Amino acid sequence: MESWQIIVLLGALAIVGGVMIPRRSGQDNQSQTVRNMETALEQFMENMEADNRDLANLVTKAQQETSQQSLSRDNRIKELEQRCLELENSLADQAKLLLAAASVSSAPAAAAETDRGVSAVHSGEGQPAVPEFVEPLAPAEIKPTIRSRYLELFELHDGGKSVDSIARKLAMNKGEVQLILQLSKQEEAARYE
Repeated sequence: MESWQIIVLLGALAIVGGVMIPRRSGQDNQSQTVRNMETALEQFMENMEADNRDLANLVTKAQQETSQQSLSRDNRIKELEQRCLELENSLADQAKLLLAAASVSSAPAAAAETDRGVSAVHSGEGQPAVPEFVEPLAPAEIKPTIRSRYLELFELHDGGKSVDSIARKLAMNKGEVQLILQLSKQEEAARYE
């Protein structure tokens, strides 16, 4: 071989080597990038799984607390209903005793109570002993006035406040305040008739 052929051959080898070496390093960079992405994705998935476990535990704990609170409320309601029943029975017993005492002291009063809806059990001697049924007072007998229901409104009005300022202070409509004041006047007028 001649020298110029050797030089051409060495040049061709150098060119091929130069082209091949950067490709290999580029492939190494790509494979490193892929490995880094895989690692990042694995860490992300692990974090997501941990967050999901924490969230599931939190939801479970909240459900348990809610069910415990519900049971506690149910027990409290049952207890209050029982106490209410006991108080009603006690009130009925007290009313029976009061009626019995009133019927013993005055016979005409006992007859009036019987007409009102209270029936009494009579003893063999003709004296009423203990009433069987006590009718509660009708709601019409206990009637609150408009002034008592809207006490703060009338305090402000009597203090010289305008309808606008009363409405703003009490978070009501102006027309509602005017209506309440008019109804109060009508109620007072009807009371004095």
